[in-house]
Amino acid sequence: MKTENAFSLVSRTREEQDDINTLSEAFSLQAFHYIDIAREERLNTLLSHWPLLQELSATQESEH
Repeated sequence: MKTENAFSLVSRTREEQDDINTLSEAFSLQAFHYIDIAREERLNTLLSHWPLLQELSATQESEH
């Protein structure tokens, strides 16, 4: 059984991110703001498994 590293749940490979940048440049999308919904879902899952991480995240958000 393969276990995933916690960081691999959130991070995206450079190649996947380059695809987004390439599309943005190809169609001249200067104001293109890509939101990776799958990444957000993985992050929420990670936070639900690690309460301390969720607490630290909430603390940082309240400081900004």
